Amino acid sequence: MSSNVAWAWMDREGRLWMDSGRTDPKTNEPVIELLNGAASGRLGWVEKEFGPLEQLGIQRQPTDS
Repeated sequence: MSSNVAWAWMDREGRLWMDSGRTDPKTNEPVIELLNGAASGRLGWVEKEFGPLEQLGIQRQPTDS
């Protein structure tokens, strides 16, 4: 994954889940969390409870500095 791209998922209700940068030690699945931080869990669990999920890539715009 490129350093300027963050992975995100949108659930069936349009809420945005972001990659937390952590993985579940038992399943090695990425742990994702709601953008507002109210919930987090393994990707598979979130898919089961709130899916279907649509995977998105969010790219940072370069700044003129």
